[in-house]
Amino acid sequence: MNNSDLILRIVLRVAFGFVLSIFSHITVAQNCISQASDFKFITKSKQQGLLRFEKEHNHQRFNYHALLPFNDYLDFAYKHINKANPRSNMPCPIITQTYQQLVTQGKRKPDPTITGIIAPFELTHPNSNKVALLIHGLTDSPFTYHDLAQVYYQQGYTVRTILLPGHGSAASALLNVDVNQWQQAIKYGIERSVQDFDEVILAGYSTGAALLIDYATKHTVSPKIKALMLYSPGSEPHNKYGWIAKWIDAIPFFNWIDKDADVDFAKYESFPLNAAAASYDAMSLASVSSLNKRPPLKLPIFSVLSDIDTTIDTRATLKLLSALHRGNSVKYKPLDTLVLYGSTDILPPDFASDYTVNNPQCTTPQCKKVHGISHIAVVNSPQNPHYGINATYRNCGSFINDESLYKTCKTTKNPQLGERTSTNLKHYPALQRLTYNPHFAELKMQISTFIKNVEQLKTTTR
Repeated sequence: MNNSDLILRIVLRVAFGFVLSIFSHITVAQNCISQASDFKFITKSKQQGLLRFEKEHNHQRFNYHALLPFNDYLDFAYKHINKANPRSNMPCPIITQTYQQLVTQGKRKPDPTITGIIAPFELTHPNSNKVALLIHGLTDSPFTYHDLAQVYYQQGYTVRTILLPGHGSAASALLNVDVNQWQQAIKYGIERSVQDFDEVILAGYSTGAALLIDYATKHTVSPKIKALMLYSPGSEPHNKYGWIAKWIDAIPFFNWIDKDADVDFAKYESFPLNAAAASYDAMSLASVSSLNKRPPLKLPIFSVLSDIDTTIDTRATLKLLSALHRGNSVKYKPLDTLVLYGSTDILPPDFASDYTVNNPQCTTPQCKKVHGISHIAVVNSPQNPHYGINATYRNCGSFINDESLYKTCKTTKNPQLGERTSTNLKHYPALQRLTYNPHFAELKMQISTFIKNVEQLKTTTR
């Protein structure tokens, strides 16, 4: 072999290795699905915070006070996510029915990116004078409502969602957010919707539900607002020391409660102390003690919660619902509905006897394998391509400080699913937190029944 042949072989080998490394990188992180299943990347991201921090950008705020058209708000939010989210333009082939409809309506591109999936949206129902305004929870995004949006749409409602400040980009955005910013966004969403439609349903998940309760009990509610619907509503955190978070957060360089991989494109996995403090403030505004100082809320109320929710104290939520029910008007009380997953033994002895309580039971083999409904599972269908039965993503945040269990949870072929109670974690050490609701089909019917009862009441009281 002469020197020129040797040099050519060396060049070809180097070139081939370079090309191979590029394609290897693309294979690992080519889209949001493959990234969520690549344990090497997950480990690296968790250790180095690759997805924990926003991209550098000019921080601008939407002028909520001007009550600008909702399309202006949607455009602002979309551009903000594009500028701030470290994976904004990453391909993300998570095609929900809601996304397909948004494409048909010319509001999204056929090939979704992360921005397109998590950005707030308006799913327009033809010739509709009714709207359902849906508010997501802490660390979430409007993707939370891609499944429930269909339920409201099928009832004849246009569906709008809001992106709470500090969301849609990276967990570091929550380091400087406060409850006042969330209140401004909520107020804008409600008052803009009241201006644009004849009938409005308000729905909130977790912290979003607390913010809606706060608004509805502080302001004179427009007669156009017909009902309040609460999913895993935020009442009190299970951790009763949430009030301490703001004081600990003041300590320099002590900013985070959890530092996870953040491969869930639709929800932050890392959790700043300031986020806990802001959420605690939001729930305090909607507490029973706060409501006792305000006029009673006069609206039909629909609520969904789990008996073993480990994020929110279910007993505190039941006290809150009881307080809202006691003050409700006689014509609305018969419509108040609670969907309770798990044991009804958790209902307090003085819980209102005229409250409609639905208690779904597991009847399928798949459902019976689930060890309790988690806080985050309530709003998602088992068919959800990101959080459902066949999804790639796994919620394993319970084990971020135990590498062995974290890896088992992320990689085992047959994960155990349920809520992360101490009992469950004892029996199933690498439990994957349940991210979908096995009772979702039944929930759709329960929502439909509630809305029809609300609309029937409307026609009989004219």
